[in-house]
Amino acid sequence: MKSKKIRVAELFAGVGGFHIGLKHADVNFDVVWANQFEPGRKHQFAYEIYQKRFEGTNLSPKDIALVNKSKIPQMDLLVGGFPCQDYSVASSSAKGLFGKKGVLWWDIKDVIEAKWPEFILLENVDRLLTSPGVTKEQPGRDFGMILRTLSDLGYSVTWKVINAADYGFPQRRRRTFIFASREDTSYQAMLKKLVQNTNISNVLKTIAPLSSSLLVQEVKEVEEVNLNEFKNLDEFSSKFKLKRGFRKTGLMVDGHVYMADYLPKSKPPKTLSEIIKPNNAIKSLYLDSEKIQKFKQLKGGFQQQHKISKSGEYTYRYGMGAISFPDPLDKPARTMVTSEHTVSRMSHVVRDPGNGKLRLISPEEAELINTFPEGWTNFKGISDTERYFTMGNALVVDLITEIGKELSQIINDEPQKGHFRSNRKIDYVTH
Repeated sequence: MKSKKIRVAELFAGVGGFHIGLKHADVNFDVVWANQFEPGRKHQFAYEIYQKRFEGTNLSPKDIALVNKSKIPQMDLLVGGFPCQDYSVASSSAKGLFGKKGVLWWDIKDVIEAKWPEFILLENVDRLLTSPGVTKEQPGRDFGMILRTLSDLGYSVTWKVINAADYGFPQRRRRTFIFASREDTSYQAMLKKLVQNTNISNVLKTIAPLSSSLLVQEVKEVEEVNLNEFKNLDEFSSKFKLKRGFRKTGLMVDGHVYMADYLPKSKPPKTLSEIIKPNNAIKSLYLDSEKIQKFKQLKGGFQQQHKISKSGEYTYRYGMGAISFPDPLDKPARTMVTSEHTVSRMSHVVRDPGNGKLRLISPEEAELINTFPEGWTNFKGISDTERYFTMGNALVVDLITEIGKELSQIINDEPQKGHFRSNRKIDYVTH
């Protein structure tokens, strides 16, 4: 079958991880509109990089909350790695969907209502599945809200937590990928038939994203959840909770969820030894004795302590394990963060393979860890601090390419349709 043009709109575009990854999967992915705005930043460096790398793309620099969603071009696929600070373990004050970043989910909802794309692919941190957290009152509420919202809008959803290193890439970056299909698609019809006629464990082995059963070694005990027990989103937000949150992979059809943990059939990952270059010439990357001592303290971790919840109703254990110092070159990188170049617990420290000295990774090495082309963010007027920040927020590009190959096939298998409209609408949750 000849591939058709697949119109893509990209939210929270960063420096173009989705764009380049999808293009590498199939040149017929056509990004017709993208949006990138970094709140609180006078210098919109990610926007500038995207603009220079993808000249001619219809790129909006506006706060997504201020964008007229009806003016966005029509799309077949909506993609976005929506900001994750309100779900991340790096934030001790995470507030999920009701935090300053998490609330952007409702802008995604508004885009869906305005444009009704056939398919949606979203990315967020793995902790989204338990947000606002197992130590808080409603584990799983936020991801449940996302699922229930999409269900009310007429979409089915499949999801998977994917560790990029399990699929051969050079970073142990665990992210939740969410794939949604509209109610009139043949793909959603296929999912409904599978649920009715096939063993659910086998279904969970073969659903997008990365649906090949060769990539899933084992699906553990399947759990079921009915999201339709609550009459509306407002009641859902105040009452829904799961004991442990959602599992690592799952499927939702008509508000009914089937989910399980799974074991991947791992591929050998690319390691830091293939990325870290010897005798780096940037002197500022190397650590003096004071910084070395500070890093040792930060990466040493501490034993579990008992803490009391804010409500005072229960206690929970809290601790941080030690991080290898320096980072071993025979393993893939840990998850990169936006503060990668600073003296902090999460920054990578490597022993330069040429001179044996301890140093930070370079901006170019950070790009390669995310499988961007080397020098992708290297432009006049873009500081090294800003380059690290963009990589801490970025995707593993080659993983998007693998997912994109699968989505290209799914979308190309869809029959041609006229413009779709829906009368489904959802009011905002008020608390």
